[in-house]
Amino acid sequence: MKSIAQIVRQTRESWVGSLRLRMTAVSVGLSLVAVLAIGGFLSFTIERNLFESRRNEVVSETQAVMGIVQSQFDGVTNADSSIDIEEANSNAQATIRATTNSPGLLGFAILRAPGQNTDQVMTSSSSIGFPLTVVSDSLREAIHEDRTNVYFQSVEVPGGSPGIVTGTNIDVPIAGRHDLILVYDLADVQASLTFVQSALVVGELFFVAITGLIVWLVTTRSIQPIITTAAMAERFAAGNLDERIEVEGTDVSAQLATSFNRMAESISGQINRLESLSTLQQQFVSDVSHELRTPLTTIKLAGSMLFKQRNTFDKDSARAAELLHRQIETFEGLLTELIEMSRFDAGAAELELDPITPAALAQSCIDDLTPLARAQGSTINLFAPGGHLPVDLDSGRVRRILQNFLSNALDHGEGGPIEVWVDSTSTAVSFAVRDHGVGMSSDDVKRVFDRFWRADPSRQRQTGGTGLGLAIALGYAKLHGGVIDVWSEPKQGACFRLTIPLGGAVDPVSPLGLPPIAEEADA
Repeated sequence: MKSIAQIVRQTRESWVGSLRLRMTAVSVGLSLVAVLAIGGFLSFTIERNLFESRRNEVVSETQAVMGIVQSQFDGVTNADSSIDIEEANSNAQATIRATTNSPGLLGFAILRAPGQNTDQVMTSSSSIGFPLTVVSDSLREAIHEDRTNVYFQSVEVPGGSPGIVTGTNIDVPIAGRHDLILVYDLADVQASLTFVQSALVVGELFFVAITGLIVWLVTTRSIQPIITTAAMAERFAAGNLDERIEVEGTDVSAQLATSFNRMAESISGQINRLESLSTLQQQFVSDVSHELRTPLTTIKLAGSMLFKQRNTFDKDSARAAELLHRQIETFEGLLTELIEMSRFDAGAAELELDPITPAALAQSCIDDLTPLARAQGSTINLFAPGGHLPVDLDSGRVRRILQNFLSNALDHGEGGPIEVWVDSTSTAVSFAVRDHGVGMSSDDVKRVFDRFWRADPSRQRQTGGTGLGLAIALGYAKLHGGVIDVWSEPKQGACFRLTIPLGGAVDPVSPLGLPPIAEEADA
């Protein structure tokens, strides 16, 4: 059963994936239907014509024999109106043998018609081996009702061949009416018909095979430019931007090749320009990072000195020093995040993998934010059914994602408890952070990863923030080949889950035992 299923699947894939196969199969199928219809019509026509030709021949012969025999019987009457019946019968049989020349005659019979009272009785006679059983009562009744015409009937003669029985009526002087019956074997007609039908079948099969071959060759020739273009497009997509199709002639195939080459030139030019822009962007990011960090370091040092000495200032100056210190930290964080986003946009971000224990990393992040959680009246609890074995991750970036999740939970958790979940299997590791705060609407969930977007811009945030945290977290997750899932409902809190595949796995399915809000959302 498995092999049959495999054959069916391979056949289905070949059918769906091969235009040439479909066109050839459809053409062969239609050709087969056409030749079957034409062949059937020709076979029927030939069969009818052969039968009618032989039927007319034997009917005419029977008519002629009947005339000769009737004349012979009419001429044997003596002067005293008597007749030697048996001699006349023997002479009639000899005459029939001498005058019948159609092929396939099996025999003849002169049978007395029943229900007669005559002066003399001529015994019914027949040739040797005459198949009397094929003569039906209906044929003899038709002969008795019409004494002038020749009747025929299709029968199956002994041996299984088709045949024809012909019959007519003759009058024997003094002895009354008799039926003249002749039986013909149509085996030669059947042989001719079989030969013609065999020739038709062979011709039809040959025609269908030639049609299939022609369609296959024509289709191959027709779709070859498409195959060439598809192969060239695959190589072009793989990064071989100099690949071009050789143009031959001026037909549609040449136009396709020309259009593809123009498209390739345009895309190649765009890619080269984008690569140049990417290089310039990376250089710009590097230059801006260097140029901004140098004065920012100086400003930060000066601001730190003023912040440390704020107690010696008057009230307004001390407040200004505190604001300056906080804004310098905000500006430094914003600069760092902008540079990181620029690295993602330029494709310059790379992973730095090292073995870490997921549960230990989550606990470390919790420890870092525990003082802030206490200040807000929140508790952070870790649930780690898995994640206790080392796996290769970029610890810095995963830490940044978890810190972002925890910071958002503290900002929007309304002082409620916060749960951190860690679990893993051989193919994936998951981290989730669940709060019980204000939550988000479904529209907010759709925009939560947009840059510089905040669910509630007026909210007093305790951990700062630029609106880039979740966008950067999503970039880090994708860099690992992972995903971030979000569940949230107004007044029910929110849950953010990071899932990262391990060991080359793709399309990770999280093994995490989900917090209640996630389970309700899935249901």
